[in-house]
Amino acid sequence: MPAIVLGKHITALGVLRTLARRGIETYVAEETTDVITRSRWYRRPTVTVPETTDGAELADYLRGLDLSRAVLITCSDRWTQAVAALPPEMRAQFPASVAPRDVVDSFIDKERFRQLVDRVGIPAPRAIPIAGPGDLEGAPEELLRTAFLKPTDSQRYARRYGTKGWFVEGLAEAHAHVADAAAAGIRFMLQEWIPGDPSHTILLDGFVDRHGSIRGILARRRVRMDPPKLANTACSVTIPLAEVAGAVASARRLLAAVGYRGIFNAEFKLDDRDGTWKIIEVNPRAFWMVAHVAKCGLDLPWMSYLDALELPVPALRRYRLGRYGHYELPDAASIVRAVANGRRPDGSVLRTWLTGDHSMFWWSDPLPGLLDFRNAVARRAGDVRRSIRRPTPGA
Repeated sequence: MPAIVLGKHITALGVLRTLARRGIETYVAEETTDVITRSRWYRRPTVTVPETTDGAELADYLRGLDLSRAVLITCSDRWTQAVAALPPEMRAQFPASVAPRDVVDSFIDKERFRQLVDRVGIPAPRAIPIAGPGDLEGAPEELLRTAFLKPTDSQRYARRYGTKGWFVEGLAEAHAHVADAAAAGIRFMLQEWIPGDPSHTILLDGFVDRHGSIRGILARRRVRMDPPKLANTACSVTIPLAEVAGAVASARRLLAAVGYRGIFNAEFKLDDRDGTWKIIEVNPRAFWMVAHVAKCGLDLPWMSYLDALELPVPALRRYRLGRYGHYELPDAASIVRAVANGRRPDGSVLRTWLTGDHSMFWWSDPLPGLLDFRNAVARRAGDVRRSIRRPTPGA
């Protein structure tokens, strides 16, 4: 049976490439001109569709396809919500290994996620909900000094502001930022910042099948990120599960508590103040480094494909340790930023680039990586032109 990838950028590209290497006929359904369209394996259905969270809208689209059946694999929060909300008859025709909608929402909405981890008893950073500027007035002063504003809908916030959150540097600025975001329908959690460099953060990637059995977990340690503090992982390295046993136990408890199914990516940070692994978030879908993780031995798109078809999902027995993976442009930016600030970049640099897995540029599929680089250069040139044209204050 063919597969339909719902997504458009680095995550969808990783899923497309991984399934293509398995010989699966794969289509990319999202309406896009993104870098994925330059992949040698890119194929679109007769009709494409914009990203949505609406299961009924997605069902209408699927009914109009000339594919009688296909496995769906999601690559964004919004697409995961849409697939989880498909009516039963469409889930039979277009199966997917995805958790129920209420479970998906409890991971995607950061306020609901906080309530969930509190209920299950998973260690987490201190946080309080911020729906509007007035909520900042009642925040404890010690929390304000070490906190950042974490959006409850991270994808919507990133599309508007280009970041994952906003550090509180003063109440006046925080008031203005919360008010501006509220006008766009964005709410926040005021969340404690746990001190520590990137190596204090680990990622647990894995898969839970339709029977509730975890068929594999892989651990990665963050090496670099860009921009600093609030960003996605630009470079990571695989590590033994035994090194992060506390985080693994918490992840297992949380997934079991909600009856989870499908691909997951859980982020934890070690709090040196009490020696506890504290959960930051769980992504109920594929993620940036999904192709790198597959090369290490945990092929999550393949597991998702098999489980959707109710076929046996092989258990992961071992994976490659000490293997680096990186997203080239953010990783290069983090290295340049460190050098420009007069410090040594975090972790290995030369070894990472020479022997690690590249997320965007593949020699067997080079055009997406080249286009990503060209787009980055064009954006930088545009920024420079705008700065030159901007009038000097007082001139």
